[in-house]
Amino acid sequence: MRGKAITMIGIAAVVGAASIFAADVWIKSAASARVHEVSVEIPESAAPKVTFKTIVVANAPLRFGMPLDRAQLSEIPWPQDSLPQGAFASIDELLAKGSRVVLSPVEANEPVLLAKLSGPNGRATLSNLLSPGMRAVTIKTDEIAGVGGFVTPGDRVDVVLTRDAGAIDETSDNAKGAAGATITTEIVVENVKVLTVGQGADERQTSPQVANSVTIEVTTDGAQKVALARNVGSLSLSLRASDGGTSVDGVTTISAFGGSVAAGASNLIEAAAPAEPMRKTVIVTRGMEAETYQVVAPVD
Repeated sequence: MRGKAITMIGIAAVVGAASIFAADVWIKSAASARVHEVSVEIPESAAPKVTFKTIVVANAPLRFGMPLDRAQLSEIPWPQDSLPQGAFASIDELLAKGSRVVLSPVEANEPVLLAKLSGPNGRATLSNLLSPGMRAVTIKTDEIAGVGGFVTPGDRVDVVLTRDAGAIDETSDNAKGAAGATITTEIVVENVKVLTVGQGADERQTSPQVANSVTIEVTTDGAQKVALARNVGSLSLSLRASDGGTSVDGVTTISAFGGSVAAGASNLIEAAAPAEPMRKTVIVTRGMEAETYQVVAPVD
């Protein structure tokens, strides 16, 4: 009986192990059946096709008035879709109709554009720098009138006239300051472009340079005003901020900076100064002798 029980236990163990093995195999096969390999083909992106053309650039810095020659120029590849307006495709094209002169500064490796050059067989004249309809006038300056030499081509300035308004017949009421102050200042033209400083026209010049003249670009009316102002008084420049800034009109006098106040203060001092005391003569007689005394009269 005992041997039969042991046999049954052995058979049950073998059957259980077989069942476990079969269940494991079934679970694994079912899991693998649910998993599918997904293969995704990613197409290779085609590189954008860029078409290049040649363009003429400068080998070295070019400045105003310099004539162009082949040794100063090079041809390099440049994307066709980003060619700057006025560029030249070859040196032969640039010099085909004659030699050209530089009107605006060009840096090394910068494209040489038509807008920065004169016409064929042209000259580097100041008229090439003027905007259509504008005029150029020159103002005599020194270190003070020229803002210490910090005015450079391309800057915007105001032209200020300083004169003695009392020296002419038409003297405004504002010019009649206290104590005879008739020195006035006023803006002749404002926010005008500086074309040249001295004889140079390099807009890339950044270091201070003291020159005896500055040439500015003005309208026809502005040119007349500056010409008249030169013969009325002294002219100086007022450098404007790069954004143009704001404008102030009118005439400024010495009185506006304290001339009348100073005169009023002087009058006040004179009024406040103590006056000489009032004195009376008193005669005192002692016996036969009379003595005279000066005494201060009482103040009412």
